[in-house]
Amino acid sequence: MSPSRTLRSATPVERWSLLNAVGVLAATVLALAAGATLPVVVAGGGALFLLVLQSRHRWTPDGDFGRANAVTAARLILVLALPFLPASAGPVLPIGVGLVVLISDGIDGWLARRYELSSEFGEFFDKETDALFLLVLCLMTTTTGHLSPWVVGLGLLRYLFVVALFLIQPHVGKEYRSSWARIIYVGVVLAMLVAFLPYPKVTHPLVAIAAVALVYSFGRYTWWLWTVRNT
Repeated sequence: MSPSRTLRSATPVERWSLLNAVGVLAATVLALAAGATLPVVVAGGGALFLLVLQSRHRWTPDGDFGRANAVTAARLILVLALPFLPASAGPVLPIGVGLVVLISDGIDGWLARRYELSSEFGEFFDKETDALFLLVLCLMTTTTGHLSPWVVGLGLLRYLFVVALFLIQPHVGKEYRSSWARIIYVGVVLAMLVAFLPYPKVTHPLVAIAAVALVYSFGRYTWWLWTVRNT
């Protein structure tokens, strides 16, 4: 199956996901060159806004935006605001806002299940907000000098994975999110938040351990998709 045929057979949200991934990857190059998070904030935030507009009337099964998506939207606003928090507040403010974003991540999914609001839009809106959150944290820790630029690669794994899905074209239906992958994601985000603290002898090893776990998680799943494709 050719990539062009895959794009034609994909849903509008899946096609958006690919374009979003390519756009964020390009914006990250600009962000690293400029030493700022603004290009990614504009590209990622703008793409998610377009997703909301594109999916109008398909936000939930009854067409309303819904309380679960409202929580995700609030999380997205906090993510986009993170790089612009006053530096004079020290590490407490970004860590606190980041923890709010992370903790509230479980609320939108619970609301969607509790009130039967689950939808393809809601699923993508949630996980792409998660991906942007991690990438913004990686860029912030890099631009502030807390971590080396290599950590940005961790934030790009999700976007590279989306591109790989369209290239590998596995016949496994929709993307599967395991509980272990979720736990690893939470661990990586916590490691990035802790990295804002001025204790590199403690924070750097934590980030390294989280990085190994995340790379292993993505690598293992990508390898499985590749083997499925060739069976």
